[in-house]
Amino acid sequence: MNLYLTTNSTKLRFKLNYNPINYDLKTGKFQVQSEKFENYEDARANHWQCDKCEHRFSTYKSLRGHKKEVHAY
Repeated sequence: MNLYLTTNSTKLRFKLNYNPINYDLKTGKFQVQSEKFENYEDARANHWQCDKCEHRFSTYKSLRGHKKEVHAY
């Protein structure tokens, strides 16, 4: 019997801030929520979103830095 400890911090991180990239076959464009992009690189650069000001980021690390600098009390 193997027991594994998991943390909910990664699950919560993805639930709050991560927007998956979808490909729309009808339009031939990549979509992140309601925004559409011509290529995958543009869509990937905008798939992390700040939950307070809705600014978009390409990596979780840059989102975390933004939250520390702008939204810290």
